[in-house]
Amino acid sequence: MSLTLERALGHLPPDWHTRAIRDLRRTEPAQPPTREGSRRRTLETSIALRAVAIVLIVGSHIHIFYVKGGAHLLLAVAGYNLARFHLNPTAERRERVRHGLRSIARIVLPSLFWIALVLPFTDDYVLANLFLLHSVLGPHDHETAVQFWFIEALTYILVAAVALLGLRSVDRAERRFPFALPMTIAALGLITRYDLLGLGNRFHLPSAAVAFWLFALGWAAAKADTTRQRVLVTGAAVATIPGFFPGEPFRDAVVTAGFVLLVWVRTLPSRGRVNTVAGVLASSSLYIYLTHWQIFPLIKDFSGWPALLASLLFGIGYATVATRVTRSLSATLRARRRRGDEQRAA
Repeated sequence: MSLTLERALGHLPPDWHTRAIRDLRRTEPAQPPTREGSRRRTLETSIALRAVAIVLIVGSHIHIFYVKGGAHLLLAVAGYNLARFHLNPTAERRERVRHGLRSIARIVLPSLFWIALVLPFTDDYVLANLFLLHSVLGPHDHETAVQFWFIEALTYILVAAVALLGLRSVDRAERRFPFALPMTIAALGLITRYDLLGLGNRFHLPSAAVAFWLFALGWAAAKADTTRQRVLVTGAAVATIPGFFPGEPFRDAVVTAGFVLLVWVRTLPSRGRVNTVAGVLASSSLYIYLTHWQIFPLIKDFSGWPALLASLLFGIGYATVATRVTRSLSATLRARRRRGDEQRAA
């Protein structure tokens, strides 16, 4: 949506996501005719980070290069996007919960379908993977069953966030203290990030519990409207991210740098073709992550770069199919709901 509006308007208002489309107007003078791909454009930083992160994730798994940290950065971006697009102050509590549940379904349903599809043909996964419960039930020493940890962590975190926001008291607190609430949640998340209670010595802590503070910081970043608030959330990230990956300072630096960019630089200079590629990669990032584990091993031994390209293209294809199926199901459900309303009214 942001890419389409930016192309149509010639610019992208910072608050476009809270304004009605009828209130958006082209304010910049029309640019001279030029090729679409060469025209100067802007790209939202969150989209750029999602696109770059998924390429880094897949490339690092193939061992073309080693730039890790993309998945944890995506958790922060997920918190940022939840707050930005679902926590509109004018939306009612039930509407927020309904939209949150819809987002969870868009993650869970395609994931369960894909895992169910590949599970009978490989020994890489266990039955717990099919229900997104491996991080809870284990076995935790299974080297490949852990591959879907990001899907599980994102699902658990979103379920917890939506459940919290469904409470009237939390909903009121979020509206009154939109920045302080996620910062408080992030502070509470440091208990499991640093394992202050020593639970890690007795139990296996799921990745969702360990990394929840990152999601909350992303949430706070979206609500940081003043320079002081941006400094506070930046300081919190710079203070707590380093050391999260023991012995991997570069990985810490990747997550930290991406987060700081997300806080302070809302849009990046770009070009039309770059926006097109980034938009496709960002919107398909979940599906690329989900499917690349089965795609790149088929080509990796031949060459790493074709394996990367094949993984990206297959994930984009799966995203296209999943999106169309989801839209079709949503349209069917809406039509049934309308018919039911009409029958009750009659």
